[in-house]
Amino acid sequence: MRKIAVFPLLIYIFLLIGCNNKEKSIIFGADYGGTILEVVDDSIVIGTHPDDMSSEASYEGPVEVVIDDNTEFTGDISSLEQLKEQYSEDKKLFASIWAKEKVENNDFDNQVLSKINIKK
Repeated sequence: MRKIAVFPLLIYIFLLIGCNNKEKSIIFGADYGGTILEVVDDSIVIGTHPDDMSSEASYEGPVEVVIDDNTEFTGDISSLEQLKEQYSEDKKLFASIWAKEKVENNDFDNQVLSKINIKK
């Protein structure tokens, strides 16, 4: 009888572990993740949205990264043009990003993206 009671308990625990807030979770292996705070011509700013900040915690500062023609888009947004259309300060878009190796001649600390995954 104990085996029967333990099995549902284990299933329940695994479900609790597996169910997290996907909007705020960084995809495994990504270099950085956060809310998209600003979209500029060929770059975006990613950081912690002010609504999600606690006065008692410390946060990394916003990161500005470049999106080029070779950046791969995955997730709910499939291109920079679509991102520009869908972005607004009122709507939170969460991004996990992967940076390329350092590239010469850009103004954003040489952080060009190889891949970006955006969740609405």
